[in-house]
Amino acid sequence: MLPQRHIRETPDHLADLAGDADLTHGATQAPEGFTDLRALVDQLPGFVFRLRHDGGQLRFDFSSACCLPVCGVQASDLQHSAQHLLNQIDPLDLAPFHAALQASVASGFWNWEGRLHTPHGLKWVNVRARTRSINAFAAESTGIMLNVTQSHLRESQLLNLSSDLRQIASHLESVREAERARMARDLHDDLGQVLTALQMDVALLRKQFGAAQAPELFGNVDKLIHAAAEAGRRVASELRPSVLDLGLKAALRWMSAQYAQRYDIRVSTELSYKSEVGELIATELFRIAQEGLTNVVRHARARQAWVRCVDVEAHQICISVEDDGIGYTPQEPPASRPSLGLRGMRERAAVFGGSFQLDQSPRGGVRVQVCMPLGPTLSSDDAGAAQPQPSAGDALG
Repeated sequence: MLPQRHIRETPDHLADLAGDADLTHGATQAPEGFTDLRALVDQLPGFVFRLRHDGGQLRFDFSSACCLPVCGVQASDLQHSAQHLLNQIDPLDLAPFHAALQASVASGFWNWEGRLHTPHGLKWVNVRARTRSINAFAAESTGIMLNVTQSHLRESQLLNLSSDLRQIASHLESVREAERARMARDLHDDLGQVLTALQMDVALLRKQFGAAQAPELFGNVDKLIHAAAEAGRRVASELRPSVLDLGLKAALRWMSAQYAQRYDIRVSTELSYKSEVGELIATELFRIAQEGLTNVVRHARARQAWVRCVDVEAHQICISVEDDGIGYTPQEPPASRPSLGLRGMRERAAVFGGSFQLDQSPRGGVRVQVCMPLGPTLSSDDAGAAQPQPSAGDALG
């Protein structure tokens, strides 16, 4: 028997073969090297047929021996009445079956895939056939029906695996954000306490020995303490900006102002969405916008950037970062260059079932857009871990 893999790869050729041959009268038009067309088609792992449709009535003029293993119906029964097959088609697939068959009269090719409820269980089958008109009312389709159940099972398993991987990645991302929040909190508290104590000790030394005895030394120590406090605030903010606790809109406005101040670039925001955004999705959208602005600063040579976050349809939100920089040429789009930033944005979108789009901005630069479905908020455990705790350190502010 021919391997099914080869049959699946060339179903159109099989339809052509069956259409060219006179299936109802043996091997009168068999290809060179084959003496018995019926023997040939009976070796195929698919059900070869010739189906006549006349005024809505269906009749099988020919059915190969594989009719039984594929459809669970004897060839003789099927040739007696096509209803044996129609009765097995899933109700949801019956209308598409007839629609595809009717459309094939005009196109000349019938391609349909659906479910059969056979005596041996549910099967997925694929039909490929050539259709020719006989007269104004009748047509004839000759082709093959293949059992593609295993392919659908594998596809379903892959989809389930992909869903499981997305859930794992989503959980890891929530754990990572919770860990960032913990590290930021610990850095704020622990370093803040140390610097506060150091400030108090320096104040005591200044009072005990007098600042006039070593003004430069005390001044340098004060500068170092303030520099350490500023560094601690910056690192804690990069780990998890506390402004996120005020909501996504406040966080995006704050970040845009920070980039504008730090990198001398104008950043405009349009935050017109009205949907309620869960904490985890809000954090992801913030990180995506952050990475987008970082790319603008590093690569775009732009004078202005735009951060836009809007509702696009029910239960979906889109965020985009756009610039008026140098853009890219069709010969070398950004997607063709190795970029951890773009890859990170694409992966963040994929984890939450979103989409990633990179294209040329009408303003001349690049536009990155990510759309995400609005999912549930963090679980109570994750949310608790991500919330900032009261701080004992004053030096970090």
